[in-house]
Amino acid sequence: MKLGIVADEIDRDFRVAVRIGAKVGLRRYEVRFLKSGRAPMCSAEEMAEVERIAAGEGVEITALSPGLFKWTQTADEFAKEMREVYPRAVEWARRWSLPGLIVFGFRKPDATEETGPSIPSANPPQHIIDWLAEAGRRAAEDKVTLMIEAEPVCWADNGPATVSMIRRAGASSLKINYDPANVAWMTRRDPLDEFDEVAPLIANVHIKDLRLTADLAARPQFVVPGEGMIDYAAHFARLKAASFAGPVSLEPHMDGSEETIRRCKEAVGRIVQLR
Repeated sequence: MKLGIVADEIDRDFRVAVRIGAKVGLRRYEVRFLKSGRAPMCSAEEMAEVERIAAGEGVEITALSPGLFKWTQTADEFAKEMREVYPRAVEWARRWSLPGLIVFGFRKPDATEETGPSIPSANPPQHIIDWLAEAGRRAAEDKVTLMIEAEPVCWADNGPATVSMIRRAGASSLKINYDPANVAWMTRRDPLDEFDEVAPLIANVHIKDLRLTADLAARPQFVVPGEGMIDYAAHFARLKAASFAGPVSLEPHMDGSEETIRRCKEAVGRIVQLR
């Protein structure tokens, strides 16, 4: 397993992120937020600078996360994203030889990080499935994969909900960005029991760990992998058994310091060795 990291989990300055990441032995980076905004709807010069830095430092960009569909609730919002964000994201994905984009599963009615976990995701309205199917058809035409990341604010907020949406949409270009901690935030348990259902669709993996508070509306406390509620030894064992060979990226949601990133990387190394 070649472990990477979501670059802005270290710093939105990609050069700083790569410098610190290199110190702890990380050579693979997902691009999400940069200094000028969310990629690729930020400075074109900064996107080009990311490209130059990656080439100059010999590091690999493994994914692009443009934020598509995370906060999308209306037909006008969806149309605008497909008209403005999606084409630019696909252009950069092709330019960087990426397999696809990390996206989300459409915002539940007025959901926030505080209220999202309390809003059920069963039976999303038909227009949500129609939008996902449209995006999937477009991605198939463009020969890119859309990897849906479960989020508490979205209709795709856990494994089964995401799988159901993908099946209903009926597009082979739709896969899953597997993030068990996001699902744990929603369901308040380690979602290992969902693994077999989502496994055939996993195309990318995010790693973070968390401890929940008694307050259902409170943001969880994010911790070093192995120090929270996710049994990552079991998850990695399942990924190996499923012959998963795609990117695995740290997304600690912690402070981004060299010490913290090193602790997270070393913790994952220990966990993988214990499988």
